[in-house]
Amino acid sequence: MELIYIRRKIDIYHFDCYSRFYSQYPSGLGENGQLLMKYITGKKFITVLATFLLLGIILSQIRIEDLIATIKNIDKTYLVLGFFLYVLSYLLRGLRFHILLDKKISLTDLFHIVCVHNMVNSILPARSGELSYIYILKKYHDKSTGEGVATLMVARVLDFITISLLFFMSSLFVHDFPETFSSIIWLVVLFTALLAVFLIILLYAGDIFLKFANAVFKTLKLNKHGLVNFFSRKAIEIVDSFKNIKNSGKMIELFIISFTIWITLYFLNYTLIKSLSINIGFFEVLLASTFVVFMSILPIQGMGGFGTYEVGWAIGFVGIGLSKELAINSGIVVHIIGIVYYVLLGFYGYQYLCKK
Repeated sequence: MELIYIRRKIDIYHFDCYSRFYSQYPSGLGENGQLLMKYITGKKFITVLATFLLLGIILSQIRIEDLIATIKNIDKTYLVLGFFLYVLSYLLRGLRFHILLDKKISLTDLFHIVCVHNMVNSILPARSGELSYIYILKKYHDKSTGEGVATLMVARVLDFITISLLFFMSSLFVHDFPETFSSIIWLVVLFTALLAVFLIILLYAGDIFLKFANAVFKTLKLNKHGLVNFFSRKAIEIVDSFKNIKNSGKMIELFIISFTIWITLYFLNYTLIKSLSINIGFFEVLLASTFVVFMSILPIQGMGGFGTYEVGWAIGFVGIGLSKELAINSGIVVHIIGIVYYVLLGFYGYQYLCKK
């Protein structure tokens, strides 16, 4: 019942955001607004279809008996350690938002917000659950939508820069890739490194980027379009947030926290791999499991990440030398364990928020 309530609230917030958006730009969004709603509905249908299709393909590659045997042989000690690492990552995420919001919201409140936000974001399709963070901040702490969007975007940019740097570092420590995977891995490393550089430039020279984007929109005569104006205003809010963080001297602190968050999460994956008695090194796990993160930023996601998570995991771990069956089995088991973790913490966080 609690999850249904949260889902309903996020859907209402979706509708509220779109309604206010249309009312601000009545001239440019009649037909476009209808197209946007059709796009969202179609995306949900594709999400469900992708979930069943990908799961069907994945399950056809393994024996269910082997999957059950893998689950039965899990080392419970590693599961407990993994849960503590998972909680630690939430505390660190809460601390990062605490700093991004100028310490105006307590770390305790933000920890519980992160618990709910991560559960909803992990379950709902197409990462629409990101809105839960903005909705909760607005409902319980009277923070504006702009502030919620800006702090969330800053956190996501820091995440991707950190992931890209860690992925690049891990590629220097992992050798002897299969020949077909070796060429792919270096293309991915190059792409992520370039993207990380671009995001760092955006952090430190966002004004220049905005001026360039506005000049392009003006040349293409898109500067008066309602949708472009809306996203331009949000981009200005995000760049202003970057500027405030940079001027306050918090950037290094935030980078350190972001780095610690992801090292903790990669150690979690390493711990869960050890619980399955798979003996591979930490940097191999870091490199391989990053493909799950890359899959998560695709526009189409399986419900609860099912299908897309396992595909990303299988690509990464087959690439470093695991058999196809072992890679798929371990991916399914680790995914299920992760779901148990975030559902437990999500309901705990939800109960806390209900009492406020």
